[in-house]
Amino acid sequence: MRKCTILLLVLSAMLCDAGENDKPGLGMWVWPQNAFNTAAARRELLDFCAKEGISHVDQHVRIEIRSAALSIANADALTALVVAAQKQGMTVNALRGGRDLFLEGNHDETLRGLRAIVAFDKRLPSTAHLAGVKYDVEPYGLDVWKAGGQQRTKVILDYLSFLQKAKALLAKEAPHIMLCVDVPFWWDKKEFVVTFGGKEKLLVHHVQDLTDYIGIMSYRPSSKQVLECVRQELKYAATTGKTVCPGLETGVLEGKENRISFSGHPTSVFREAVDELQQAVSGSKAVRCIMLHHYGSLFTYLGETPNKPDAGDGK
Repeated sequence: MRKCTILLLVLSAMLCDAGENDKPGLGMWVWPQNAFNTAAARRELLDFCAKEGISHVDQHVRIEIRSAALSIANADALTALVVAAQKQGMTVNALRGGRDLFLEGNHDETLRGLRAIVAFDKRLPSTAHLAGVKYDVEPYGLDVWKAGGQQRTKVILDYLSFLQKAKALLAKEAPHIMLCVDVPFWWDKKEFVVTFGGKEKLLVHHVQDLTDYIGIMSYRPSSKQVLECVRQELKYAATTGKTVCPGLETGVLEGKENRISFSGHPTSVFREAVDELQQAVSGSKAVRCIMLHHYGSLFTYLGETPNKPDAGDGK
C-alpha cells in the first residue's frame, strides 16, 4: 500500500515540471530551522507559499549524532511540515549545504547523512514523503579550488564521484527520492571541461547526467539575463530528458554582489521578471520550476514582517 501511495505522490511532485504544466511553478529555498520548528512557524511558511503561488520548498535540514548514529534534527517538526505541505499540494526536498561535503575525505560522512535522510523518509506517514534530497555544495569557495590546476580538477572529480555514489544509494534504498543539486551558472564554461567515467564533457553536463535535476543560481535582476545564464543547461536538458530550475535572488548582498539581486529594485520589477520567465519557458519540458532565494529575504522584500529572529541563509 505504501508503495502505491509513494507512486501517487511522486506523480504529483511532477506537477511542478513544465512538461505537465505549460507554465512552470515556483519553488523556494528555506534555510532557517525556525521556519518550521513550531506549528505557528509552519503555518506562516505555508500561508506565505499559498499567497505567492509557491508549490515547492527546499527545506534545509540539520544532521545530528544521536546514540552514535546520525539522524535528522527536529524530526517531528519536519515531519509535520512535510505532511502539511503535501496536504496543501506542495512538495518538499531535504536541503543540505556546505562547501566541503563532496570532498573525497568527507564522502563517507555525507553518505551517512544521506542515509539519515532516507531513514527519516521511511518513518513518514504513508500519505507523505520527501520529493528529493537537494545539495547546495559550492566548492569554489575552498582554497583547493582557487588554487586551480590539478587541485581544482581533484575537487571536481570528488564532486562528481559523490553524486555517483549518492545516486546509487538512492536507487537501492529509496528510488522515489530524487537527487538534486544547485550549481552556479558559469559551470558551463569551456575551462570546466573534465573527463569523468571515460567521457569528456562540460562540468555542468556531467552534473546533469548524475542527478535528476539541477537548480541554477542564475542570479540576475532581469528575465533576459536569467534566460541567458541557463541557455546551455536548458539545451542539454532537452536532449537528455532532464530538467533544470532557474533561480532568482532577493537577498541583500554585500557590495557589488548586490547587483545580482532584486533587492533594491521595486517589487513590481521582480514580479514582472517572474512572469516573463514563466511565459518565456512555458511549455518547455526542460524547466521544472523557477526557484526563489530565499524565504527570509523574500518574505521581507515582498513587504511581510517575519516572526523569526533568524531569516537569513543558514548554510
